[in-house]
Amino acid sequence: MAEKDKMAMFNEMADRLLKEYPARDRQEPTLKASIVRIVAGQMAKSGYEMSPKAIEAMTYYLKGYNIWLCGNVGVGKTYFFECMSRVRMSEKGLPPIVKLSMIETMGWTMEMAREWCESHNDDDVLLDDVGSEPIMNSYGVKAELFPYLLEKRMQVARKRTHMTSNLGAKDILSRYDARVSDRFVQMFKAVRLDAKKSRRETRPWKVSARGGGVL
Repeated sequence: MAEKDKMAMFNEMADRLLKEYPARDRQEPTLKASIVRIVAGQMAKSGYEMSPKAIEAMTYYLKGYNIWLCGNVGVGKTYFFECMSRVRMSEKGLPPIVKLSMIETMGWTMEMAREWCESHNDDDVLLDDVGSEPIMNSYGVKAELFPYLLEKRMQVARKRTHMTSNLGAKDILSRYDARVSDRFVQMFKAVRLDAKKSRRETRPWKVSARGGGVL
């Protein structure tokens, strides 16, 4: 793609995002416009389409909400937060978003979960791939990790909590107890990212295989 075509795509996507973000909600309009344009620019240069649901997720993030991104494997749920983490570090000098990959919590006890929560009360965190975590076995007592983390974050955390999952709302509620449904309503704005399937697959966000404890 020619450079002028890339720039035209960049400007079109950035303008679409800014129109979706109400001016009355901007506390730092210049900075937030800059963040939007950086994200849209990264997508445009990679040739990815800005879907309506991706716009919705970006809008919620900039308004300060906790976000739950759900959808199939490969639509870029984790990459969304990786992108926002890099932008907040570069544009605002803020710490990165701390990612907890739920599938990597094999062997955790309740004490380990408590210590993790206490060490990240002042961090924005991402609970990544919720539903993939094993059931904890703490001193012979089995317990679900995700509801525990959610409750602790609601009680004492001073920063935002986000999550991703391949599971939909019905699947989440069938795995966890009824209290979790109330926590979802209170805590999260839910957005489902669905990639369009065609000869050339189009994704709302570019997929990244990068791991690690921070994004």
